[in-house]
Amino acid sequence: MEEELLKIRDEIDGIDSDILRLLSRRMDLATEAGRIKASMGLPLFHPEREETIFQRLSQLNPGPLSEESIRSIYREIFAASRLLQCKLRVAFLGPEWTYSHLASLSLFGHSAIYMPCSSLEGVFDNFLKNKAHLAVIPIENSLQGGIGHSMDLLYEREVRVISECYLEIAHNLCGAAPSLQEVRHLYAHPQAIEQCRRWLLENLPRAEHNECTSTAKSAQLAGEDPRGAAICNLYAAHRYRLNILAERIEDRPGNTTRFLALGHYENAPTGKDKTSILFAVSDKPGALHTTLGALSAVNMTRIESRPNRIFSWQYLFYADLEGHREDPPVRAALEKAAERTTFLKILGSYPRSDPAQPFRIEKEKMRAGTQFGGPK
Repeated sequence: MEEELLKIRDEIDGIDSDILRLLSRRMDLATEAGRIKASMGLPLFHPEREETIFQRLSQLNPGPLSEESIRSIYREIFAASRLLQCKLRVAFLGPEWTYSHLASLSLFGHSAIYMPCSSLEGVFDNFLKNKAHLAVIPIENSLQGGIGHSMDLLYEREVRVISECYLEIAHNLCGAAPSLQEVRHLYAHPQAIEQCRRWLLENLPRAEHNECTSTAKSAQLAGEDPRGAAICNLYAAHRYRLNILAERIEDRPGNTTRFLALGHYENAPTGKDKTSILFAVSDKPGALHTTLGALSAVNMTRIESRPNRIFSWQYLFYADLEGHREDPPVRAALEKAAERTTFLKILGSYPRSDPAQPFRIEKEKMRAGTQFGGPK
């Protein structure tokens, strides 16, 4: 048996050498591609190209690797390729280890430079002032609907949506307190409290609630309070050295948040795209019905109204359409809609992600005492 194991290990070592050689060749080609793109004034990040590679590899995959594993591996290969071309800077709603940070990592890997911002306005400002190449914002939650502040800023600022991802929201109770029975102070984002309300009533009915600006901030404050606990993800708990008092305390399973990545350019069609728009209609009978009729030739996957912060008692509609803005049916529908609206803004077309396959946090890695980059 030992001889057989040694033989297998020798073969694995040989395969690893081949993988390293091929990866080095790939990186050489990526560097040359980056040089050509720079000389042509083209953006260095192409989510549509990466999605095309993912789709092709998924079709070629003979197993036993899952599609999720292939995406995770190639996400880091893409990140390493981009690192050779430039240091990609990404703005997100901080501090570190918020769900926005995890969503950014799921999109751009670990080699990018991440810039935590204290507010969504800060995320947009850092991006629009070219302090960051890209930005990541939350746009909707499967349980609580659209993120109004993000929709407001998409209307007010000139940005383009270039990518999306879905992140599973797994709430855990973590704290400096050694046990659940000793918790007297709860620190959490208001949305997290709402999503765990039933569990909190049953298990922490007397704890004082302290609302925080983010899950990471909650973890930080709980770490400073010997009788405190936070609702946070396991990465934040590890960062602030908190005890895990209870896992998966959300009241309903399947809690997922969708995030958008913002860039400065348009994506080419991939054949599996989504287009996001904002529009307003005149204040008269049938105006919305007429606009929706113009868009009925394409599949509308989401629509939500939002008060206009600039013009009182007027409303904006945020909608997602299946397809790319350059696809003939989508282009025709948007042209008709433009004639029937008082305002129409195409936020962008980008590769469509599957909400049924969100990015999931690797709990076992945290239990083993590791972070994103490996052992401490």
